[in-house]
Amino acid sequence: MCLHPLRRLRRLYRWMEFHLRPATSEAGLVGEANAFWNSPATARREEYSHWRGVGVFADDERWLAIGRQNLALYRQFALMAGAGAPRRILEWGCGGGANAVHFAPLGTTYIGLDIVPESLDECGRQLAAMGYRGFHPLLADPASPEAVPEKLSEPCDLFLSTYVFELLPSAEYGLRVLAAARRLLRPGGLAMIQIRYSRHSWTSRTKRFSYRRHVANMTTYPIDVFWTEAEAKGFVPLAVRLVPEEPLNGNTNYAYFLLGG
Repeated sequence: MCLHPLRRLRRLYRWMEFHLRPATSEAGLVGEANAFWNSPATARREEYSHWRGVGVFADDERWLAIGRQNLALYRQFALMAGAGAPRRILEWGCGGGANAVHFAPLGTTYIGLDIVPESLDECGRQLAAMGYRGFHPLLADPASPEAVPEKLSEPCDLFLSTYVFELLPSAEYGLRVLAAARRLLRPGGLAMIQIRYSRHSWTSRTKRFSYRRHVANMTTYPIDVFWTEAEAKGFVPLAVRLVPEEPLNGNTNYAYFLLGG
């Protein structure tokens, strides 16, 4: 099938940009990401952070379905791993609470971590509205994910992160978060982490420039690479579930990893 000349030109431009444009430094990418998420003027910021009633989540059932779906997958994973109910849960990138309203009732403490104070407030409001009183907001410095474990008095039973790793500034930064996650998890605990996976094509590879333009697919990993990197950080990889297309948000290439502590 022949491509329209305009489409061919667009593909050529994207290929040239990816291969020939100089990469932004790690510190530069972190700064771009922080500016994006902490600017109230950022278009669709609350929608990207999964705030209830905003953008596509004006459909309340869609908002509820995202967290409900993740909880159902976690229950399957936990059953397979023979895990009991988690007492302390930490969610890295809690956003507006779409996961929290489903996961928090599993335990007595729910630590919501985010780099945006407004999202922490919103997550707290959603949990308070349902009568949950064990929420602990944690504002993280995006420049130093390694410092997060020092902020907690004890490790967690469940580390949760969905729809976050693809938003991280770089693949290298994601591995720093992965190392912090291992330190945050108690021995015998579980981590459920979702990434977007690379199909070994230039269009699905990690981007190293223009955070604002690539925000929803800034960082990807080949599935085998993320598995082995998790193992190198001290996790015991137990399972992975692939979701080639997610109808709730229209995105593709999702992989959910179950990692043992």
